[in-house]
Amino acid sequence: MNIASEIEQILEGYEGITLEEVRKASLMRRKDRKFLFSFVYLPQILARVDKDYRVLEINGIRTHLYRTDYYDTALLEMYHKHHRGKANRHKVRIREYGTSDLSFLEVKFKNAKGTTIKNRIRRSGQERENTAREEEFLSGYCPYRREEMALTLGNRFNRITLVSHNQKERITLDYNLSFSGKGSGTELELPGISIAEIKYEKMLSGSPFHAAIRHFRITPRRFSKYAIGMALLDRDLKQNRFKQRVRRVHKINNQFFTFKKQSQHA
Repeated sequence: MNIASEIEQILEGYEGITLEEVRKASLMRRKDRKFLFSFVYLPQILARVDKDYRVLEINGIRTHLYRTDYYDTALLEMYHKHHRGKANRHKVRIREYGTSDLSFLEVKFKNAKGTTIKNRIRRSGQERENTAREEEFLSGYCPYRREEMALTLGNRFNRITLVSHNQKERITLDYNLSFSGKGSGTELELPGISIAEIKYEKMLSGSPFHAAIRHFRITPRRFSKYAIGMALLDRDLKQNRFKQRVRRVHKINNQFFTFKKQSQHA
């Protein structure tokens, strides 16, 4: 059995939760902690917390495909702000939630206290209608105008969403990542890495998922799909502060291929 099939089998043992219930549990204003680790560990982590969380299920599906387009200014101001570690920074993206056939324009804002605030509007099928609504939305939540931003990076990944039975906590588990540079046309697939994000209101104490991931000695690591994706695809970008994370991504991904090769010959 391959890892993806093993994950599907483990998720069958979880109690399901509907999209509407997830929305009610959504933490649009929250703190978060991210973890970067090998895809190999994902089934073991999921197996340890199957009684503590419910899993998002849509039309009988529990792993969902996400597509994201990121936008930035011509000078890549949002990227460089992130690279400099500036507080009060923004991220602008259009995200398609494949299984539910939903698309949103989203603005994420991280303030000086480390709190992430997300605002979004649903997109319609009418581009003219989108334009007017999006201009108004961006003017309320973002310092950049729609016309000064352009599509910079695309990515795809599979996501598992878990919601705690007992506290205000939501977990996203992303894997099978790929990036595409909209300016350079370069692409990169990273089947060997997983990213976990714990989204919580106040404290992480008492989180079964946090305890499970610590069991495997996986430590928190800052990881922005936009910033690291840009750094991975364009070596000419200023990325001194991201070099360690970029090396870590390549190391984990290469280790996964080694593991896969060894498993095939075992």
